[in-house]
Amino acid sequence: MQKDNGLSMNTFMPLYREKERYILLAFHYLNDMEKAKDIVSDSFIYLLEHRESLDDNPLKMKGYLLQTIKHKCLNELKRNRIREIAYKNILEVKMSVLSDESLTWNIAEKDIREVLRLAGGKMKKETLDIYVSSRFGDMSHKELSKLYGMTVNRIAKEISKASKIMHEIVRKYLHIIIALLAMTRQ
Repeated sequence: MQKDNGLSMNTFMPLYREKERYILLAFHYLNDMEKAKDIVSDSFIYLLEHRESLDDNPLKMKGYLLQTIKHKCLNELKRNRIREIAYKNILEVKMSVLSDESLTWNIAEKDIREVLRLAGGKMKKETLDIYVSSRFGDMSHKELSKLYGMTVNRIAKEISKASKIMHEIVRKYLHIIIALLAMTRQ
């Protein structure tokens, strides 16, 4: 099955039988066996697609195949480097955005609002209002009893009930709260 012009199957097949050697060469460049296999396969496909324009000399074809694999590996390494630089730039932008204190506080405020929204779904509105007034409004039990028309003991029970629910919810969000606190201290 010798062709008059171009690469013949008699020259191609011995090269293909040594495929594992070429994969090891590509692996040497890339340190990734799957990518090495892909590049060697792509290189053989490239040879077949361009067989009419290639020389049928086995020695020249071996050199051409080695050069093709080498260039495909170098191109892959270049793409990987570009990806790494892009990921690094994205990470730096994210970190600079997160280091913006006003943005961090906006995120924290949204998280606090979400915790309060979830808590509000698990208790009566009045209980949540009492809790928020107590914790964030710095109101005493006596002031709250006047405001809500309840006894001081009833206010204490409502705050206790709300505190248990809040502890349950905050435990679920503790990792976010710790991360936000760490960011604000930098």
